[in-house]
Amino acid sequence: MNHQNPWHILPHDIYEKHMGHETVKQLEMLSRIVKDQLKLIVDVYPPVVALLGITDGNGLENIRPGACREIIGMDINAEYLHICRNRYAHLPELTLYQIDLMTEKDRAIELLENADLLTANLLIKHIHLGNFIDIISKLSKPVISVTIQFDPDGQAVSKSGYEQEFAQIQRHGRDCDESGLLSAMDEAGFRLFGREEYILPNKKVFIRLDFKRREVRP
Repeated sequence: MNHQNPWHILPHDIYEKHMGHETVKQLEMLSRIVKDQLKLIVDVYPPVVALLGITDGNGLENIRPGACREIIGMDINAEYLHICRNRYAHLPELTLYQIDLMTEKDRAIELLENADLLTANLLIKHIHLGNFIDIISKLSKPVISVTIQFDPDGQAVSKSGYEQEFAQIQRHGRDCDESGLLSAMDEAGFRLFGREEYILPNKKVFIRLDFKRREVRP
């Protein structure tokens, strides 16, 4: 595994204190987003759901045992995956993989082959858009739902008292705006069918974009 991505060493304690801070509340909003994303495949039973950048499993509380054929979780951070496994031990369908989505793309594609829903919330910036497109362009089946962040104040990291801990992560990331993502997804053969905005306490905006494979006409 290539350890150039600093997410593999960010302590969970720092992540949770920052994301859950009362002026940030991103954990709460991301859980709500996962709940909404699961509604995109209500016509599939039982579905295979894949969460890229699953961290500690936030959002899995919206899935009841037995509701999915398989839940695939991927993250680069072993500590997050350990916490996720312990928190959601009641979900026997949950399979977790420590994987670097920047350097182990072929492995990811193989594992995601049967997914009905693939989510990538606040992930693309950190693995870079080109790597994300390399993965999903090889998948023909899943609904793909991604969440990106819009910063009206121009500050990528919310103020929580822990923002300095994310300096290296910000240097590693590459901004992914909505227009660039839409263009890349279109080129990869996916059409947008849903868009939702979620306003955070500090006025930052999460934008959820839902995609399906474009139908090929004979």
